[in-house]
Amino acid sequence: MSESNMAYQNQNTISDNILKIQNKSLTDKNDYYLTTLPNNLKVLLISDPKAERFSASLSVNVGSFQDPKQQQGLAHFLEHMLFLGTKKYPESGNYQSYINTHGGSHNAYTSTDTTNFYFDIKPSAYEGALDRFSQFFISPLFSETLTQREKNAVDAEYKAKLKTESRRNTQALKTLINPEHPYSHFTVGNLDTLKDRPNNPLREQLLNLYKDNYYSANMALVMVANRPYKEMAALARHYFSEIPNKNRTIKKTESSPTLIPVGKPHLQFVRSLIDSNTLSFYYQIDAQQHNYKTQPTRYLSYILGNENKGSLYASLKSEGLINGISASTSPDYEDNAFFTVKIHLTNEGLEKIDTVAKRFFSTISLLRSSPINSLYLEEGLKLSQLRYHYQGYVDPQNLARSLSARMLKIPTEDILSSFRLESVASKKQLRHLLQQLNPENLLIQVATNKSFPESWAVEDQAWKVEPWYQSEYNNSALSQLFLDLINLSVKNTHVSLPEKNNFIPESLELIEETDPTPSIVFQKEGFTYWNKSDPSFDKPVMMNFLGIRFNHAADTPQHTLLNKLWSRLFNDSISESTYAPFVAGLGYAFYPHTNGATLRTNGYSDKQSTYITWLIDQLFLFRPNLARFEQAKIELQKDLTNQKSRQAYRNANSALSTLITKNSFATTQLENALTKISFEELQNYTKNAREDFDIIGYSTGNSTKKQTQKLADSIYKRFAGRLTPKEPQQIETKKLTAQQKHHYQFDSTSDDSVVLYTLIDTSKQTSTTNKAIKEKAGFAILRKLISSPFYQELRTKQQLGYIVGAQDLSIRNTPILGLLIQSPNKDAITIIKAIETFLEEQKERLHNLPEGEFEDAKSTLLSELRMTAKNLSDNALSEWHQIAKPEPDFQTREEWIASVEDIQRQDFVAFIKEKLQSTDSAKIIIHNKTFPIELIDQHNWIEASPDTPNL
Repeated sequence: MSESNMAYQNQNTISDNILKIQNKSLTDKNDYYLTTLPNNLKVLLISDPKAERFSASLSVNVGSFQDPKQQQGLAHFLEHMLFLGTKKYPESGNYQSYINTHGGSHNAYTSTDTTNFYFDIKPSAYEGALDRFSQFFISPLFSETLTQREKNAVDAEYKAKLKTESRRNTQALKTLINPEHPYSHFTVGNLDTLKDRPNNPLREQLLNLYKDNYYSANMALVMVANRPYKEMAALARHYFSEIPNKNRTIKKTESSPTLIPVGKPHLQFVRSLIDSNTLSFYYQIDAQQHNYKTQPTRYLSYILGNENKGSLYASLKSEGLINGISASTSPDYEDNAFFTVKIHLTNEGLEKIDTVAKRFFSTISLLRSSPINSLYLEEGLKLSQLRYHYQGYVDPQNLARSLSARMLKIPTEDILSSFRLESVASKKQLRHLLQQLNPENLLIQVATNKSFPESWAVEDQAWKVEPWYQSEYNNSALSQLFLDLINLSVKNTHVSLPEKNNFIPESLELIEETDPTPSIVFQKEGFTYWNKSDPSFDKPVMMNFLGIRFNHAADTPQHTLLNKLWSRLFNDSISESTYAPFVAGLGYAFYPHTNGATLRTNGYSDKQSTYITWLIDQLFLFRPNLARFEQAKIELQKDLTNQKSRQAYRNANSALSTLITKNSFATTQLENALTKISFEELQNYTKNAREDFDIIGYSTGNSTKKQTQKLADSIYKRFAGRLTPKEPQQIETKKLTAQQKHHYQFDSTSDDSVVLYTLIDTSKQTSTTNKAIKEKAGFAILRKLISSPFYQELRTKQQLGYIVGAQDLSIRNTPILGLLIQSPNKDAITIIKAIETFLEEQKERLHNLPEGEFEDAKSTLLSELRMTAKNLSDNALSEWHQIAKPEPDFQTREEWIASVEDIQRQDFVAFIKEKLQSTDSAKIIIHNKTFPIELIDQHNWIEASPDTPNL
């Protein structure tokens, strides 16, 4: 068979220009069709029978590597500009408004070599979205006014992540990269890089980059819909055939520069802003994209990332030197890639960093000197194919986004099968890869806010400041002492290679029982077990939940912390033993909560019941030791301290939840309590939890009622005589007074100003049984109606910040609408006044709301509520949430739908009048900068505190 014929052996020709892909996953219900439009645009049409949102994604073979040296970030800026008007739809917010109004979402990203645009939307609006979307690539306006305005949004996006540790470390690392290689550049862009140059205006530069790269043969389109492929092909032709083509592709140089320059520093120290110690090894290897059928780097990841007993991880963890190891392969950066191993050090590990490094290089030495082990290769192949054939449902947007980018790099006939190994890597491939793990190909980065291993460096170097993210760094050549450490590291008794994985599933058969809803299948005093046999997703998977409820689990800061420490220490104690099951598709989680702790397992049903009973035994046999307790306490303190450095807008949402939820504690409260906690308190806490508790359990998925009853009986016998019924505590919000106005400042290291302005409905707080569904439905429709105008007015027009959005932040019976802005250059009072002006304008707009606009928002919300589960976990998590309540209610979704259906326009207008005029509403502003005095003096805003029982 010729090579060209072999390429299409897994496809059927449907018509002269449409091919059906056959080599899809065994459980994949989609149909895939390939076509090429007359303008040479490659199109993948996916007919998805489960799609309740239709999607499209278009990828362009251009990214930051194509940025002009004097205009870094231009490709990213170009991505932004395409959203801001086309000849056919000139209004800058038309596309976004259309998508949001019709229940969809949209976004884009720019990587080193790809720009990807994508959206999803309700089916009835799909063609309108395709029409607007396709115009990005046919006739964008690149308005001069918006060009000058939108660069502020890119600058705000850049500034929002100035203190993000991963960005700071990555940009610092680039100072070690060959300056001739485009990976060394700054990719986001800001006001310094995105500006008019002499005789080279910014808009003209945008147009040049667009014209040079945005043409049909340099693109790939994916469309996903529950429609026949012929209809989709007609839509593709109608809307995308006008994209111009140049009948050429980007020219690639014969040989690109290597990532690591010859004779330059290979070692870097970086001062962290957070309390964290990371040791990273970056090995330059050959580009790997062409090895997609065998993926030889998996062999390295399988061994170096292994956490089984005897592994590098286990040996260092047992000595308290590390918290974790990860091994991964970067995307290709032209002719090279990085194979990276990141080691997260404890404080003791940082002090003994030489030991950690010796152990690492000993493992590399062991790998290079040992014969290639076919066991790992065969296990990797089997597990890869299992995951591929029994993968969960991928929603249309994620599917389209992933495949359109992959189509630019993978031959179209392999676009689906490239997600799994086709065969094991050859020994020649692996030997070549292993030979590249040498000091000449190695960059090392140590990032910490403590001391550095100065003996690793040739000599003291002056510390420098990286210009884009202001990281303090010190680059140096590796000292002879350190090179000796590498070269003299040999196989030692601390580390061994992994053993056979005995958790790979053997039975993949599906049960025949199907239950419509969960039901109790086993019940004794203090013990209730539920089951729902559900093979409807055609996957041999299941989930088990075991709730262990005990008194005083998290009713004080001390108890909350003790619960966290218990789960942390237990998870730490079994990490080695749970790695092999994890690799074989058996996951678990043990986590604390208000009523106690929950143990959850998921994955292949074969061996899962045995696995959860083993975990239960380990949990009740577990006893913490003093040394691990002290270490866990230090790491928990780091986590609490580092929370202030998370993205500020995320901390604003957390601060709101903490402020208004009963028995919820602020980070400062937890930090203060943690210093006083003793080992004896933890021993007593876990002892009491194990001796006085009840259990509620749930199994769902590929498990029969009889199998679940057998599992429940086995668990019950372990605890008979120790069980005491408990009344679960409900999560409740503090009582709020209508028309009251509160503000609360949260801790943040961000330089940006963040304001979360919330409207909170107080009308149903007097009753814990009333679900306030009608009110929450009204707030949900309100968010639909104001989300797009809020973004368009305050982000696009007023340029208040990059992060701007309306959110539904409802908690239990309390409906909450949140309006959030994070700004790099506006103060709190400017943001607050802008939000209040917007709300005033919306009062008038919504009072005269056209019937059609209301019905569109209502219809969009209903379509979201009616969406069905696509994977087992979609149902299981919501069902478990109900089962854990005192009175489970599996009809909540139906009640929501009925409530929304009942809302009429006149009712909604009256509802909004009450809420926006504060008749039934309280207002809370969450902020990270000093609250404006004039608002306190003139408008009676009251400072709130998490300590108070009510607000």
